[in-house]
Amino acid sequence: MPDIGQLIKNKRKAAGLSQKKLGNACGLSDSEIMKIENGVRKKPNWENLCKIAQALEFHPFELLLAAGYISENDIHPSTQLRGLEKLSDKDMEYLQLLIDFMISRKSTDGISEGGL
Repeated sequence: MPDIGQLIKNKRKAAGLSQKKLGNACGLSDSEIMKIENGVRKKPNWENLCKIAQALEFHPFELLLAAGYISENDIHPSTQLRGLEKLSDKDMEYLQLLIDFMISRKSTDGISEGGL
């Protein structure tokens, strides 16, 4: 994966935007965009990364991951559950129903996290 600055630069150019136009679209100065793209700003503010992603019309996870603010496990937390690959489609449907039920009970009964 390219570094954060190169990734933004590639996305910006693919969108046909100048640094100034991207800056205007996300509320940042063109000099700030330039600093991020050129690696002067090594770890840009995560809020600015989200604004840039929104202006370039793609999911901010890609930028937040490249910048090190999140990991693959943050994006795909279900992979932390062991053994899911051994379940059938029917088992997965049942598991989803159980999860949905637990969430609905938690929101309606005010059950604290971790309890039933």
